[in-house]
Amino acid sequence: MKRYSKIRNMLRSATEPKQQKQKEPIITLSSDLEDNEEMLKKHLGTSEDLVYRHFTISFEDGNTLPALLVLVDGLSDQDAARNNIIKPLNTYTLKRRKNHHTFTSIKHQISVFQPVIVESDIKKAVVQILKGSAFLIIDGIKQGMLMDIGGYELRALEEPQTERTVRGAREGFIESVNTNMNLIRRRIPHPSLKFDSVSIGKYSQKKVVIAYMDEIADTKLINRVKKRLQQIKSDSVDSSGFVEQVIEDHPHSMFPTIGNTERPDLAASLIVEGRIVILVDEDPFSLYVPYFFLESIKNIEDYSSRPYFTTLVRFIRLLSFFAAILFPAFYIAVLNFHKVMIPSDMVVPFIQARETVPFPLTMEILLVIFMFEIVREAGVRLPEQVGSALSIVGALIFGQVAVAAGIVGAPTAIVVSISYIASYVNNPVSDAISLLRIGLFIAASLFGAYGIIMPLLALLTHMVSLTSIGIPYMAPLAPFHLQDLKDALLRFPYRFLKKRPESIPSKKKKQIESLPELED
Repeated sequence: MKRYSKIRNMLRSATEPKQQKQKEPIITLSSDLEDNEEMLKKHLGTSEDLVYRHFTISFEDGNTLPALLVLVDGLSDQDAARNNIIKPLNTYTLKRRKNHHTFTSIKHQISVFQPVIVESDIKKAVVQILKGSAFLIIDGIKQGMLMDIGGYELRALEEPQTERTVRGAREGFIESVNTNMNLIRRRIPHPSLKFDSVSIGKYSQKKVVIAYMDEIADTKLINRVKKRLQQIKSDSVDSSGFVEQVIEDHPHSMFPTIGNTERPDLAASLIVEGRIVILVDEDPFSLYVPYFFLESIKNIEDYSSRPYFTTLVRFIRLLSFFAAILFPAFYIAVLNFHKVMIPSDMVVPFIQARETVPFPLTMEILLVIFMFEIVREAGVRLPEQVGSALSIVGALIFGQVAVAAGIVGAPTAIVVSISYIASYVNNPVSDAISLLRIGLFIAASLFGAYGIIMPLLALLTHMVSLTSIGIPYMAPLAPFHLQDLKDALLRFPYRFLKKRPESIPSKKKKQIESLPELED
């Protein structure tokens, strides 16, 4: 069978070039303005938001040339089109410069912020028009001019809702990739900062930009990310979530191996560290690689706080992860299989709490978990005012009414509540926590302590095998990098963090050259 499949693959690869579709022919502009307008309308149509503006270009010798400006109302700034393109060409007479073609003279007369791009391919021009550019074509000339005069409405810069900080910047990314690039550039005003873009999606033509430091980022990692982005062949790219799931190493894992953030200050610090940030147009979330599990217990605010307090907080976040996935499983394992572990003083309260509950313990906990998931999902989807009220009502129902009515026991409500509160501490892996909580609970209800230990070993094996764009996901623990532990579980003072993490491949290992000397 192996031999047959090998021969079949060889034959398939040999016949592939013959089966490839022929490239679509290039449609170029003609010298006749009416023909060009007909071809543009054939590709663009006559939609209500399309503007075809005819005008004439006047020269000082008395000659005129008919011209046509095509743009999309709402995507292009009509005031800029009127004042910077039509008015300079229509109101003022142009001088024909010596040794200059008429097309060059017209190009020099236009005043726009972005460079004027000369284009003769109609299909390429149509794509740029639909992205907000204006396209100028002139009678008798087989070339047109593309001018970026985008004027669509943008959301104001505001603090990200999901990554709030007490001490730090108060601005986040928005849905414009150009604005997001500017936010990063403002924080890293260095020529080594590079932005490389690629257009993805046959119909959506989504602009995806990768940002990195040319002097720091590893070349192999940069090429790996570029190659994966270029291999995406899809009709549409909806969001950064689509890009994340199609370029990651392990799309079937419950753990995210590509990080995301809305904060430009965090993105800038990651880029300087040697990582690669991926910006997707029309999406405020940026992606970054490589991404490690221990980063779920980190926060950008950690570097503004004292190192000792930050270390304590990181350990609390790590313990919260284990509490979130293990509390319900440990609770049912103790009560159903290992009663000897219950302190003698708590036996009577547990028995009394179970007396009025009509359901078996497993069904009781599953019911509470299910209802908590409903309340959480509803609180996220509803408007902010209604969601806050729902959270209060839900807490009252589960905390007091349900216990008083004898539907659930007080210990069960406390255990599940602690588990859900702890899961909110680790937002980056909250999805994985929800799945692990249910999976470990079911295993523990069937096999007791063995149902906790064996799945945890399998989970650890799975996590160690994960990679983030080729970099081990569990670094710096596996593989072990002692140097990186200074800013992983712990948070050493800056004087001990002069080198970049060994877990992240980079060209430049030192990040702090010198610091002020300490005086006695």
